[in-house]
Amino acid sequence: MRSIVDDDISKAATIAGLCKYTGSYSALGGGEINDTFLLDCGTAKAILRIARYDDQTTLNAEAEALRLLDLPEAPKLIFFDSNQRIKERLWIAESYISGEHVDRLTESLFRSLGSTLARVHATTSRDAKVDMWGNFLKRRNKQGDENILLNHPDERLKELFHRVRNDVKIFQANNISLPCSIIHGDATPTNILVNGDSVALIDWEFAHLNDPMAEFSTIYYEDIDYNNGKWRVHINADEKEALFTGYLEAGGRIDEDRIRLWMNIDKLGASLYLYWRLKQSGRETTADQTDLFTRELNKLIRSLDEQY
Repeated sequence: MRSIVDDDISKAATIAGLCKYTGSYSALGGGEINDTFLLDCGTAKAILRIARYDDQTTLNAEAEALRLLDLPEAPKLIFFDSNQRIKERLWIAESYISGEHVDRLTESLFRSLGSTLARVHATTSRDAKVDMWGNFLKRRNKQGDENILLNHPDERLKELFHRVRNDVKIFQANNISLPCSIIHGDATPTNILVNGDSVALIDWEFAHLNDPMAEFSTIYYEDIDYNNGKWRVHINADEKEALFTGYLEAGGRIDEDRIRLWMNIDKLGASLYLYWRLKQSGRETTADQTDLFTRELNKLIRSLDEQY
């Protein structure tokens, strides 16, 4: 993986039309799959996100979501073109949103998050239809198609795959249609910015059209945390009530049965990803990452085992 250098940042700024870019920037990290930079554009700032891998395509989804949304709680798209690449990788330029990360939201901030999500979910699609299992398989394409996953090399994951698949198939057979809207798809603490009593959502690379109840499974689990709450919060009853209250007050509707099913789907997907990352991806993994991924994989499998 080739490192991003000053010339790469300048090239992106020029292509994106950031004519006031001063040449000064700071690296903001970006997580597992993207590098994120804060660019100084004189009186304004801009965010530049560059995929870390040539085959990483999630920024397509981020660009599409930002084109559809017009909310103060989400960045504005400045530039994205899948044909324009930096070191053969996708990249995106978007507006900067001020705020800070917190380790855990207060109840009032959970309420604000619920309200924000309801406004996001108001961007609906009449043409798209929710295919729970089809969407799940599409997002697991790096881990293999359905036939491969039905015969997963890890016997624990193979059994859980069959069980979750059966539950989803039964649900879909009894539910002809579900509401379909834009969802953020990764509303974890690292992707939430706090400004006073309000929150904003950044890093929209996992955004897609789906059942809005799927969103809640990307925020919390009711029985465990996931990576000390950085990836999924172990929510308590008061926090969940505040989250739902904010959502309902802003016009959303809650279906906890669907949320529970989406949580099982999410846990299975996370388990398959972690196994792939450890055993099959070929990507470099540090000792700390190996320990973390192994620990969280086993935690997720135990959680699903207990439910089945």
